[in-house]
Amino acid sequence: MYSRDIKGNTAKACGYNLRVSTKNYKPVCKALQGMEVAKAKKLLEDMIDEKRSLKGKYYTSISTEILQLIKSAEKNAEFKNLDTKNLFIAHIASAKGSTMRRRRHKNKIGNQIKATHLEIILKERSLPGAEKKVIEKPGAKKEPEKKVEEKKEVAKAEKAAAHKEKVESKKEEVKEAIKEKVKAEIKKAEAKPKEQEPKKEEKAEKKAKEAPKAAKKEAKS
Repeated sequence: MYSRDIKGNTAKACGYNLRVSTKNYKPVCKALQGMEVAKAKKLLEDMIDEKRSLKGKYYTSISTEILQLIKSAEKNAEFKNLDTKNLFIAHIASAKGSTMRRRRHKNKIGNQIKATHLEIILKERSLPGAEKKVIEKPGAKKEPEKKVEEKKEVAKAEKAAAHKEKVESKKEEVKEAIKEKVKAEIKKAEAKPKEQEPKKEEKAEKKAKEAPKAAKKEAKS
């Protein structure tokens, strides 16, 4: 089991009970994390040949073990049909291995053997604009390109027709709402004169009642 589960196109390799100290693995793993495979291999080869170092140390034995493990992961990537030129180290980690002891007559100092588990996960870097790989089932028939294009055109036409119907229905709803509003305004305009007519009649009756009183006042004067 690996300590991390990385999604995507990956290739893995793991080494158990490697005869190197776990403490010495950590600086090398830290330097290789996220590095392209070609650059990582070049760095490890230079460290084995003592051309380059990490903080003054060459880590030759560790570099040898890691280089072998990277090559093993590369072969797994080739088996999966991945682009080996586009791989990078997505995960590399070390963990303490099982405790082993040397065969000695007495339990003396230095009889313990150091061992380390190492795991590497290589991942294919996704290029911008790259098309997704389609995994075809064996025996599956491919649809001709013309049929696929025809289906796309039909789907576009159906979508456009549905959108047009939706727009037209909205226009009709707006027209009906405007008509109803105009009718309501016309009804209000027609109702106003009818309300004013009774008021005119009441004023005329009042004037008729007040006329005899006004005549009497003039006769007395």
